[in-house]
Amino acid sequence: MHHLWQSLFRPIRRVAAIVLLFSATLPLPAHAQDGQSLLDDILGRGILRVGTTGDYPPFSELDQASNVYRGYEIDVVTQLAADLGVTLEFVPTTWDTLAAGIQAGKYDLAASGITLTLDRLKQVGFSKSYLDSPLLPIVRTEDAGKYAAWRDLDQDGIRIAVMSGTSAEGSAKANFAKAEIVSITAPALDYQELLAGKVDAAITDTVFIRKVLGQYADKIVAVDPDHFIEGQPNAMMTVRDDTAWLNWLNTWVEMKQQTGFFDALFDKWIADK
Repeated sequence: MHHLWQSLFRPIRRVAAIVLLFSATLPLPAHAQDGQSLLDDILGRGILRVGTTGDYPPFSELDQASNVYRGYEIDVVTQLAADLGVTLEFVPTTWDTLAAGIQAGKYDLAASGITLTLDRLKQVGFSKSYLDSPLLPIVRTEDAGKYAAWRDLDQDGIRIAVMSGTSAEGSAKANFAKAEIVSITAPALDYQELLAGKVDAAITDTVFIRKVLGQYADKIVAVDPDHFIEGQPNAMMTVRDDTAWLNWLNTWVEMKQQTGFFDALFDKWIADK
């Protein structure tokens, strides 16, 4: 899907990626053990509990003044709850504890610009994907001439910031053998460490990079934006081995793709922002 993100500086095209659901072997949640689907639980209690980090615009951002969440994923789950006919309840979580919160039953699904990865699929389930946002490195403007491609960052003495618990962290550790990978824990942010001169680069997804470049166009640039480190299909994280709930959730995603719902959200939150 890399061709869909040919450059950060050209119009972005919409992605309606369909990624099949995967699962892995872990103990079943309580609702699955007693034969009850999570779908029945949600409808019975009349509440959809959604875990979100609130620190990842334009996907999920918590306005501190109003204590209200906003963003692409917030609009997704707001419509999801409406179509379920239930009330939406947000549960604050962190990138490090996303999967643990699902497994512990703290929330029914998580949505925060979360990437569907093979490692995560060993622990939890995912909906079908509805957006792709590949990974790219960013560096300070004065250092742009040092790196013609992202692989040029893989050198001894180079420090690369990634947010702890994210897919970018796993990708960086897999693709950079020599550079030091510096895991950043919220409320600190990877690009803030870059701006402060504490690291040489940061790795994050292209949608978030567009947001950062919009704020710091004179201070930060993307390295070789035509070539990504790897693709990043975004999806909702949820429980595994729950056929009724996953069938409903995946059918909902497919139907919303057909109606242009995700295209409209792309235009609202991502395109040309």
